Amino acid sequence: MDADRWRQVEEIYHSALAQSPKTRAAFLTDACRGDADLLEKVQSLLSAEEQAGSFLEKPALEVASTLSGAQQIGRQFGAYQILHPLGAGGMGEVYRAHDSKLGRDVAIKTLPGEFAGDPQRLERLRREARTLASLNHPNIGAIYDLEEADGVNCLVLELVEGETLRGPLPVERALDYMHTKSPRPWRPHTTKESFIAI
Repeated sequence: MDADRWRQVEEIYHSALAQSPKTRAAFLTDACRGDADLLEKVQSLLSAEEQAGSFLEKPALEVASTLSGAQQIGRQFGAYQILHPLGAGGMGEVYRAHDSKLGRDVAIKTLPGEFAGDPQRLERLRREARTLASLNHPNIGAIYDLEEADGVNCLVLELVEGETLRGPLPVERALDYMHTKSPRPWRPHTTKESFIAI
C-alpha cells in the first residue's frame, strides 16, 4: 500500500472512531464513496480496535488521579525515581522515571497492584524482560534493567517519546514501516522450517 493510500485509510479510520456506533456505518459508506477495498481496510482496523482495546487502557491523566498512580510519584526503585504515570492496562502500569546514575529518563513498568504477588504474572514479567534483552533492533525499545525494590518487580525500559499506540498495528502497516523505515534493506525469506523470516 502506498503512502497516500495509507493516509487515506488512516484518516477515515480516525474519523470513524470519533463517530458513535449508530452513525459509524453511514459515515463509512459516505467516506469510502463505493471503494470496497478502502472500506474493507478501514473496517479491518476498526474491528482490530474493538477486539484489542488499548495497550494502555487508561490515559495518563486518569491514572494520575487514581490513588495507586498518585502514590507512586516520588517512589524510588533502586536508582530510578518515579516522576509521573504514563498509562495503565491489564498487563501493567507504566511510569516515567529518572535514572539518577546515568541522568536520563526511563520508563518503568510494574505489575498492577492486585497482581504484584501472583507467581504466574511475575514469571510473565521476567519472561518479557528476558525476551526484550535478547532483541537488538533500532525499532525496538531497549530494556535496561529488571529491578526489584521493596518487594516490587519492575522493568526499566527505554523511554520512547511519541504517540501512544491504540490496539495492534495491522500487518500491512507494520510491513510497510519495516520496508520504508528500516536502516537496512528488508527482504523476507523462508526458513528451512517453512516460516517467513522478517
